[in-house]
Amino acid sequence: MVMILVLLLLSCSITVTEGSPKKAVFPRDVSISNYIQLHPDMSRAKDALTVCSWIKSYKLTTRSPYYLPTWLSYAVSVNTYEIVIIGGYGMKLFNSWKETSETIPLNEWTHLCQTWDALSSLQTSYVNGKKVASGTTPFGRKLIPKGTLVLGQEQTHMGGGFYTGNSYAGELFGTHILSVALSKEEVARIYRAGLCFDVTQSVYSEDVEVSWGDIMGADWYGNVAAEPMECDAWDNLRAFVGQEITDEFIDYLKLHSTPK
Repeated sequence: MVMILVLLLLSCSITVTEGSPKKAVFPRDVSISNYIQLHPDMSRAKDALTVCSWIKSYKLTTRSPYYLPTWLSYAVSVNTYEIVIIGGYGMKLFNSWKETSETIPLNEWTHLCQTWDALSSLQTSYVNGKKVASGTTPFGRKLIPKGTLVLGQEQTHMGGGFYTGNSYAGELFGTHILSVALSKEEVARIYRAGLCFDVTQSVYSEDVEVSWGDIMGADWYGNVAAEPMECDAWDNLRAFVGQEITDEFIDYLKLHSTPK
């Protein structure tokens, strides 16, 4: 297997995408003016979803004094808390709150994923590729589409009603929503792929409901800034360390390689 892998790598050259990808930076001084807003369809995610992101938090999550930074919220007209994700503290889905005991380190990139599917009603939280909590949502409940997605604030009504105690301070990168509930092995694989993994150029591309590209092209408010990330296409190969050659690996080479 190793010889085949070497031959494949020698037969092609990995290209680096022109222009640095950008991360979203939310200022340390929290404000309800700082957020990103978009209006995804979400119809394909009504039966299952996965929300993942790399986050770098600047402030600790605490109950006293109250500070529960919400880095993602999705609201619809009949439920402003359709999806709420608070740091590494927990996830609220359809008003069903599941708290985690995992501590998210400050000023370090951490990978968070939340999965859910309607068939099992199971929601699961992952931190750096490891399962840290799970719970259930009301049986038969499905995600309501055509809502408002906000990064950096918790909505108390669609598109607004922000409170500084929920304003996020930190950085986000690679945030995406898929219309499938990934398995624990798939979540771990995405984590191993590292910061620069682009889900739109992977086997999950057809399941992407919201991509980082969609977020970069959304409406940015206040002092949220887009700053460069240093990414090399070689970094994505870490997703395949320790594995036999997979379909994902072959697809990756096709997308990122050019014959000599």
